[in-house]
Amino acid sequence: MTVSRRLALQTLSLAGLGVAGGALAQSPRTGGTFDPRRWWLQDYRIVQTNLREIDIREDPRTIARAIRDFGGNVIVSNIGGIVAFYPTRLPYQRRNPYMGRGDFVREMIAAAHDEGLAYIGRFDLSKAMQPVYDAHPDWFMQNRDGTPRAFAGTYQACPNGGWAQDYGLRLLGEGLTRYKPDGIFFNMTGYPRTDYANVDHGICVCGNCRRVFREMYGRELPAKEGYGDPAWPDYLAFQARTSEALRRRISAHIATLAPGVPIAQHDSVEQVGRGEVQRRVDRTGPEWAYQSGEQCRAALARSPGKPWSSTSTAHIDYPWRQVTETAAYHENRMAQAMGVGAKLDLYLMGTLADQDDPTYLPPVSRLFKWRAANEGAYAGMAESARVGLYQSGASARLAGMTPYAAWQAAEGRGLYGALVDARIPFRFVSDARVADGTTDLNAGFDVIVLPNAMMLSDAEAAALDRFVERGGLLIATAMPGAFDERGKPRATVPLACFPLARYTAPQPIHGWTLDPKVSTLKVTGRVPLDGVYAGGTARADAETLMRFAPDQRYGPPEFSYAIPGTAPRRDPGVSVRAHGKGHAAHIPWFVGWHYLRDGLPVHRELIERLIARHAPAPRFVLAGDGPVELMVMNRPDGASLLTLVNYAGQRNTHYAPPPALHGLRLGVRGGVSGARALVGGQALAASSVSDAAGLTWLDLPPVGAFEAVLLHG
Repeated sequence: MTVSRRLALQTLSLAGLGVAGGALAQSPRTGGTFDPRRWWLQDYRIVQTNLREIDIREDPRTIARAIRDFGGNVIVSNIGGIVAFYPTRLPYQRRNPYMGRGDFVREMIAAAHDEGLAYIGRFDLSKAMQPVYDAHPDWFMQNRDGTPRAFAGTYQACPNGGWAQDYGLRLLGEGLTRYKPDGIFFNMTGYPRTDYANVDHGICVCGNCRRVFREMYGRELPAKEGYGDPAWPDYLAFQARTSEALRRRISAHIATLAPGVPIAQHDSVEQVGRGEVQRRVDRTGPEWAYQSGEQCRAALARSPGKPWSSTSTAHIDYPWRQVTETAAYHENRMAQAMGVGAKLDLYLMGTLADQDDPTYLPPVSRLFKWRAANEGAYAGMAESARVGLYQSGASARLAGMTPYAAWQAAEGRGLYGALVDARIPFRFVSDARVADGTTDLNAGFDVIVLPNAMMLSDAEAAALDRFVERGGLLIATAMPGAFDERGKPRATVPLACFPLARYTAPQPIHGWTLDPKVSTLKVTGRVPLDGVYAGGTARADAETLMRFAPDQRYGPPEFSYAIPGTAPRRDPGVSVRAHGKGHAAHIPWFVGWHYLRDGLPVHRELIERLIARHAPAPRFVLAGDGPVELMVMNRPDGASLLTLVNYAGQRNTHYAPPPALHGLRLGVRGGVSGARALVGGQALAASSVSDAAGLTWLDLPPVGAFEAVLLHG
């Protein structure tokens, strides 16, 4: 046994005994009963052991027992695809060269069930080895220079080739005829442009792609990547259509082989969904702090009512598979996920007992065990925030057709960060679910924040109009609805509730400011504007809430003032319009982009003040200092679960245990019959009387990585 393996086992043992870790360490190892055959309908906690070929030499019972002791109740483990972890008879599937005379998969499933774990079988149908490529090069992706899409002796399958369309089904047929897993997970399918080394190879130009694209659209594949090629919009639609068709083909095949067994899918979730968050060193640092919460919120909005987990990847990036992420970052990601109702999920290379640096494991194990002990508090809980942050998938996909692509993603993320920092609980709204009528905006929300949703369908616009007419507040930035869902410019704004009837040509801006002294909407100082201003023809009853200060020179210092007598701009900096029982506000510039870039409080305050002015008072208010997010879930019996996530541990690219936040107070509108801090492990006493705003206050214990407060109204 290696030194690292002995150390890993020792630290896991200490964690199980609760030797370290404060309140989290005191939790028992398991909670309640668990049915592996219906794992996705319960409080599941996944550990994915991404097994290497050499790991087949490990004892399956030791692997399963370690996951049970860790606090997991679901294991993701390899079956086949690139490499078979069982004695395959298929000639094009590599048989694990380290396999002895036994059957690792059969033993692993039996060991998992003996330990009370659900077993999810992992298939990787995305690649194959060189002998397969040599026999069938047309099955695999081809680069523009005619070379195959290869990496480390493996070849990337094209979704339109024979490996994906036919031979992959044979692999599944063999594996799912021999074994009956409790779930199925697929790795890395689709149309990846980059390889493990993050080299961008462009699109696949193989003969199959050319043929299918020509059949669908009557034209050739794009000659170059991006919207500079007129075929690019069709190509993006081609990717979506063919990927969904392949997903349906595989799902139908599995349904005949393993009826009722769920597939953990990222998109088009049928029973259960699963995503992944990881650090990538090629991205500009620091990492987006809200990666896990963002992915979980998006998935829950896209597939309402379906259970979801975003696995936290142990390694920091592909080239360093054995270099592990800090425990503090895992805890932060998982706290974000739990706060919106997602499940715990950890993904590591190899087994728990063979980690080169196992120091991240005990804190994560304590979190898994804490969740097991408190699973009853989470039962039936679902997102209940009354503020919605709109996700326009069409705008994200088609922004490149416009001159405004550079602002699009930043606008959404900036508004995400502004809501977090304002401690305003929120959840995502999916454009697809609004368009198809699945999401009833008025039933779920008081406020919808629309981050430059340039591409709006008529169905979306009608739903947003109904939302405002029936009493909702719409806060829209930049140029919502300037294009339809296919990217075609509109002559008029499609929103009847909107302050503008039509847009004029957006104009570049620099050095403009809004002056709260001459404005109805008050913030703590002048508001700087940069980028683009999207004005237009205002409707007669639109009200200007913020006005511009006169332009001033900004250099040299002696001349940095407005020339006396200079008139301010007449265009509104922020406007609002009553529509039915509600209001639609327009911020005609990229306020989210500003907040992401600059972090100035005045940009966040604009959103806060608009919500305070036109929306019902929130039920929960968090007071006190520190970078902490407030997340809210409810369940039908009236109980609420509030999660507070502490972000003080992130400093640039460092992710360390955060200093505890002291002095936080929770205000509750409507009274509290009982409250308990689940991490702190203590009952919370509410103030005997409500304050002038109708809030009952609770003093919270110091908040470390996170706190979860269970309230009974």
